Amino acid sequence: MSASTQGRRIVVVGAGVGGLAAAARLAHQGFDVQVFEKTQGPGGRCNRLQVEGFTWDLGPTIVLMPEVFEETFRAVGRRIEDYLTLLRCDPNYRVHFRDGSDVTFTSELCAMGRELERLEPGSYARYLAFLAQGRVQYRTSLDHLVGRNYAGLRDYLSPRVLARIFQVRAHRRMYGDVSRFFQDERLRAAMTFQTMYLGVSPYASPAVYGLLPFTELGVGIWFPQGGLYAIPQALERLAREEGVRFHYGAPVERILTDGGRTRGVRLEGGEVVEADAVLCNADLPYAYEKLLDPKATTLKRKEKLRYTSSGYMLYLGMKRRYPELLHHNVVFGRDYKGSFDDIFERFRVPEDPSFYVNAPTRTDASLAPEGKDALYVLVPVPHQHPDLDWKVEGPKVRAKFFARMAELGFPSLESDIEVERVFTPDDWAGAFNLARGSAFGLSQNFTQIGPFRPSNQDARVKNLFFVGASTQPGTGLPTVLISARLVTERLMTWAHAQGVSLSPRTAAATPLEGVAA
Repeated sequence: MSASTQGRRIVVVGAGVGGLAAAARLAHQGFDVQVFEKTQGPGGRCNRLQVEGFTWDLGPTIVLMPEVFEETFRAVGRRIEDYLTLLRCDPNYRVHFRDGSDVTFTSELCAMGRELERLEPGSYARYLAFLAQGRVQYRTSLDHLVGRNYAGLRDYLSPRVLARIFQVRAHRRMYGDVSRFFQDERLRAAMTFQTMYLGVSPYASPAVYGLLPFTELGVGIWFPQGGLYAIPQALERLAREEGVRFHYGAPVERILTDGGRTRGVRLEGGEVVEADAVLCNADLPYAYEKLLDPKATTLKRKEKLRYTSSGYMLYLGMKRRYPELLHHNVVFGRDYKGSFDDIFERFRVPEDPSFYVNAPTRTDASLAPEGKDALYVLVPVPHQHPDLDWKVEGPKVRAKFFARMAELGFPSLESDIEVERVFTPDDWAGAFNLARGSAFGLSQNFTQIGPFRPSNQDARVKNLFFVGASTQPGTGLPTVLISARLVTERLMTWAHAQGVSLSPRTAAATPLEGVAA
């Protein structure tokens, strides 16, 4: 190892959104970064599927908190506008209830007021108070809670932090807190289901996640031109411009540890790649179980970890357009609370499941052949469980989806299918090494937030770091980008403690010729 590279070599395991963003940040700070990814391209679960002219996002389908995305590019001297075109979705989405009623969510206050008053007279004034609380939760969380590393439990429980925890009502539960503002059960459901973006029940999640409906309604829902896969493509381009080297089709078999430190990784073919530090973007529970020597490092409370829900997915290429559908559509089944108990406590598929239908051609017509739709269907279901056989459960869920859509006025939906692909919890586990097929990683309940969540720096192997949904601060695309910033700060602190001399890049590199934004 030459003096010029000593202490600077970083291996990143996995090219998910968190790994890509962290790799770009670290390279910008002067580290020599290589990324090893088992699949043939970037993205992780933020991936895409393309068949016969149809394009579907595989996982996430919306962008919230655009300022977090903007900061990621700004941190390496770039403008997000040169890499991504974000299009605003308005109206946000339509919610269908079991009694045949519906409500259309929009950021336009007068229109939203009319929608709310239809369902619950007098609710509009309380809605404005709900938004005001959500804004406090949003700003306080981003600026003071989620967006920082904690030195330990004492730091988290300091009077200043505790005051902010109470300010954002993180000590309360989401559903009960929202119920203070709305009496109609339909509106209570419509203002709390957003916790499922994190794979968590609103009856178990902290009330601070009231920031989610605020981000939708007060900040807006956004969609990148080309679909959500444009995000990892943009981050990969950014990282390459910073000098990051990518190795696709290169699964990591083991993160090598020796004497309380990691010395690099061993690839599936046996090749050893040495490094001064390893940043793991593989899902954290999987990494501790499959990639690390349990004698070298431990994950505290491993047996008590709680996991998010999963998703039964249908990717449908349709013979025609369905103009009645908005870009984003939510359909509730019966027994709102019971469905969450089924998914998270009883580990069974609800008898009358709720689901989400995404029709992205409403915003970007290029995602399907002319005159056709590429529909994305997500049915929230439990993660893998011994009592669930998806070869049996999958067809049942599929049949219930089409039956419900027929009731909503789409009787020919199934017969109009031109292309169909299915993804189950087993596929989430197999394709992306997600423990128990939990599509969102570790849960964000009261015992798995802040310093209670697995750390982004291993307690025993100090040059081993983590980034992604299952480490601090949590799941969701914006939070994973924050995770990349926080772990970069941790890694910089470690490097300085080792006496590593770094030369951060002070000017943006020349954009790569011929690479489309």
